[in-house]
Amino acid sequence: MDWSENFAEAIAQLRSTLSPVELEMADRVHKFHIPYIGLGRDPGVALALKRMVLNIAGQRPGGRKHPNKRRILAVCGDSGSGKTRALLEHTSRIPALQPYEFQGATYSPFLAYEAPSPCTPNLLAQEGLRALGVDVKSTIKENAAWDLFRNELKAHRVLFVLIDEAQHAVNTANRIEAQKIADALKNLVQMPDWPVRLILAGVPPLDEFLSTEKQLFNRRTLIRFEKLHGKRGLDSIREVLGKVIKEHAGLQLSEDLAGDFAARLSHASDGDFGSVIQMMRDAAEIVITTDRPAVERADFAATYESFTGCTPDNNVFSFKGDDWVNLKPLRAYARPEDHDWRSSFSGAAKPRSKKKTVAFGDRP
Repeated sequence: MDWSENFAEAIAQLRSTLSPVELEMADRVHKFHIPYIGLGRDPGVALALKRMVLNIAGQRPGGRKHPNKRRILAVCGDSGSGKTRALLEHTSRIPALQPYEFQGATYSPFLAYEAPSPCTPNLLAQEGLRALGVDVKSTIKENAAWDLFRNELKAHRVLFVLIDEAQHAVNTANRIEAQKIADALKNLVQMPDWPVRLILAGVPPLDEFLSTEKQLFNRRTLIRFEKLHGKRGLDSIREVLGKVIKEHAGLQLSEDLAGDFAARLSHASDGDFGSVIQMMRDAAEIVITTDRPAVERADFAATYESFTGCTPDNNVFSFKGDDWVNLKPLRAYARPEDHDWRSSFSGAAKPRSKKKTVAFGDRP
């Protein structure tokens, strides 16, 4: 069922309760979240997608098999590195991947869906069918689900399939399930009458899976989204900071966002570009909703606290001195007393009684 109309009505009702000033703030925040911000890695993504389009455009139905087996593009990187946003942005720019009308029907050559979690080979196929709008029963057999998925891709004229969070399909898979996933993906890209191009996005262990499965290794192109560390990464952060805060949000940068600020932001975000952008935008949102003209370091400290649940003396942005480099953002929520329950349980535990040793053949 399409709930978009109900959602629009619910949003309209909510907006009717806000003042004109609040509506202006909401629209301003929404607007500066929209622009896509690229990095030096983007030309590589664009080129890889273009090569996939040209690769399939050169094929002829019923003709000689295409000699290039590399029909899988894998974009790997840590959570928050910006993989999904980059792929959706670049695929939206390619005319060949956009919906079109044909004989009174609308077709889309590009299908994007997210691998479910938890995931099995069967569930991965079922999720693809649902993304196509196919009503599928959860009791369908695995081989029938994949057979139906391949046929529906042909019926819907899908040439490109993007599976986001693809690591869900393999991170808990045993050896047999991993082999089934590898076989299923390979079969998608080498269907004799309809070889699709496959785009996979995910975090480790996706890259390891694609490297250890030789049948996929020989068919994939890999792009890794690296972290923003080192001089080059910090220069990128400084450049993007001005773009997000000044150009997109229309705010000013406080003087205290100089010095080691870029390094602190990199550390707080674990160097992941998507997380860096999110933190910048959230800090700007605080300034807009409090009706101030400039973003300050304190706004990033507040954002970091809301992200991590850290204590004031454990905040990367407000920490005095240089020892902030030793703070661990992923553990910022932890408190010394969080593990007190272990000692209380261990202290109350009764010692186990020793079992009487019984010789083999004797009755216990």
